[in-house]
Amino acid sequence: MSGLSWILLVEDEADQRTLIREALDRVAPGVTLHSAVDGAEAMGWLRRRARSPMEVRGGLVILDLGLPRASGFQVLEWMREMPPLVRLPVVVLTASENPVDADHAFNLGARGYFQKPADFRRYLEIFRRVFRVTGRAPLGHLPASPPVA
Repeated sequence: MSGLSWILLVEDEADQRTLIREALDRVAPGVTLHSAVDGAEAMGWLRRRARSPMEVRGGLVILDLGLPRASGFQVLEWMREMPPLVRLPVVVLTASENPVDADHAFNLGARGYFQKPADFRRYLEIFRRVFRVTGRAPLGHLPASPPVA
């Protein structure tokens, strides 16, 4: 499991961004959280970050699907065409209950697909699972390395 140093949250609803930020502050203290409110803003932010491969390391994208200016699917497709971003883990967090959306997201390379929950405790559970499915743990929360013989 590698260290998580930053997260890009792509979410257009302010109340959801606040709730997600509070949950991530609790389960991933010290991880830098960046926000984008639509797909175009997310792609611009990621394009700037991708100029240096070192800037992409340790990152994770949490992506809504129903975004203005470019959908979450469009962001995922674009990321998979950008060599520096191909391996950057993306987890979809959406209100969609459509299994076709989940299949499509996984086919585009998403590492996880979660429906937005109604309560805060469920968000905490989701983000703990996100760290497992992406293989990324917040820095300072990495498992201890086995002793070298």
